[in-house]
Amino acid sequence: MALRIGGAVLDLDRGTLRRDGEIVPIRPKTLELLAFLTRNPGRVLSKDELMQAVWPGIIVTEDSLTQSIRDARKSIGDEAQALIRTVPRRGYLFQLPETEATPPPPSAAAAARAEPTVAVLPFDVDPANATARALFDGAVEEITNALSYFKTVAVLARHSAFALAEHSSEDIRATAERLGADYIAEGRVETAGTEYGARVVLTETASGRRVWSQSFTFAPADIFAFQTMVAQRIVTALVANIESAVMRRGLPAAAANVEAYLHFLRGKELLRSYGERVNQDAREHFLKAIELDPQSGLAHAYLALAEVIIGGYNDAPRAVLDQARDRALHAIALSPDEARCHRMLALTLLYRGRDEYDAVEKHFARALDLNPYDADTLAQTGFFRALRGDGEAGLALLDKAIQLNPMHPTWYYYDRGEALLILGRYREAAASFSCLPRKSAWQWARLATCHALAGDAEKALACVREGRALEPGLTIAQIIEETRIERSEDRERIREGLELAGWDSNGPLLSKS
Repeated sequence: MALRIGGAVLDLDRGTLRRDGEIVPIRPKTLELLAFLTRNPGRVLSKDELMQAVWPGIIVTEDSLTQSIRDARKSIGDEAQALIRTVPRRGYLFQLPETEATPPPPSAAAAARAEPTVAVLPFDVDPANATARALFDGAVEEITNALSYFKTVAVLARHSAFALAEHSSEDIRATAERLGADYIAEGRVETAGTEYGARVVLTETASGRRVWSQSFTFAPADIFAFQTMVAQRIVTALVANIESAVMRRGLPAAAANVEAYLHFLRGKELLRSYGERVNQDAREHFLKAIELDPQSGLAHAYLALAEVIIGGYNDAPRAVLDQARDRALHAIALSPDEARCHRMLALTLLYRGRDEYDAVEKHFARALDLNPYDADTLAQTGFFRALRGDGEAGLALLDKAIQLNPMHPTWYYYDRGEALLILGRYREAAASFSCLPRKSAWQWARLATCHALAGDAEKALACVREGRALEPGLTIAQIIEETRIERSEDRERIREGLELAGWDSNGPLLSKS
C-alpha cells in the first residue's frame, strides 16, 4: 500500500519513503512512526500510545519520540507542521489537507507532458509454468522496448512497471498515477494444448476507462509476432498515425527458436541480480543463446557486457575489453537499429578509457536517437555527460530516467551522485551515494570525498574507515588513475577531497587545519 504524504510517497509494503522519485534515507523507528500516524489519520494520538506502538516493550524517554517526530517531519517536507500537528498537552495529530485527498483531474498528468506515459505490467501467468512465465516476462520487456521507439509515447521502465504490479489490484491504478503512468497495459495468459491464449487490456489510470482490449491465440514460436502486434495495437489506440518504419525498428532481434530466446532472457535476469556466480551463469546462458541463434544481436551485446563485468569493469584485462568491444561491434552489425546494442558498445568502450570517449559519445547518441525513452540509456548517457564535465546536462538526463523509472535499480544512485559531485553539490551527492545498499571501497571513497568537501570531517573519516577495511591497499593515486572523469580539474577536486578526508593516512586533515 502506497500513500502520498505531502510531497512524499510512503510505501508501507516495501518500507520505503520517496520524494521526487528518490528514496529518502530514514531511520527504521521514524518509518514505523510515520506508518502508525498514517494508519490513524484525524485522531489525536497520545505520547504514550505512540511510544507503545513504535517501541513496544522498550523503555524510552519522550526525547526519543520528539526526535522521531522531528525526523518524520523533515523526511516528508513538513517543517511547517501542517501534516503532523502538535496538540498541546495531548499528543500529535496526523491530518492531510483536504486538497491532498482530492485526486488531480484526469488530464493533469498528461498536460504536464507532451506524450502519454504507459506502464506495461507483467502478464498474469500460471506460476507453475516456468517456461510460460519466462516467455511472457520477456514479451512484456520487448513490448516496453518497442513502445519506447515511438516519440509520441513515453513508457514507464520495466523495473518500475514490474514493481508496480506487486501492489494489490485495488491500489494499482492510484499507484500508477503516482508514478506518472497515464495508462496501464495488463494481460492474462492461459495454456490450451500446444498454444497460448492471451488477453491484453489497456486502461486509462485516472478514469478506469478501458481504451483497448484484444485476445490472441498463438503457438510459442510466434511469441515475437505477438510482442510486435501488442506494441502496435497499444500505440494505435493512443496515437492516430504510426510510422511503419519506426515499428520495424522496434522489432526484437531475430531468434531461430524459442529455446534460444529463453536462454537470452534467463541470462539477462541473472545479469540484473546479485549473488555468487550470477554473472558467470548469465554468460553461459548468453553463449547457449548464441549457439542456438548466432544471428541474435542482443545476445552478443549482452555477452559483451557480462564479460566486462566478470573481468572487473575498469580493471578488466585489455584482452577482455578488446574481445567485449569486438562482440558489441558484431552485435551492431547483426542488429544495426537495436538501441541496446549501441548502448552495450558505448559501455564497453567507456571501460576501455578516456581515449575512447568520442566513440562512446557517438554510440550513446545513436542509442538515444533510436530509443529516446529507454530509462537505462538516458541514465547511462547522463552519467557519461557528467564524466565529460557537463554535469547539468548529465543530471537532467538522469532525472528524466528516474521519472521514467522511479523504482530504478540501485546503480542509478551512483551515477546521479557522480553528476552531483562534479557539479559541486556535495551534500546532495553524498545523499545519493548513501542510498547504495552495498558499497565497494571505491564507492566509500566517493562518499568520503563528498563529506570532506562539504566540511564534515567526522562523516568523511567514517567512510574512510569503511573503505579502507574493504581494500587496505587502495590509494588516492590509484583512485585518481582509474577514474573515468575526463577533466583534470574535476579529478583534482576528488583528489583534494580524498586528501582532506585522510584516505591515505586513515585520518582526516580537516580536523587538523
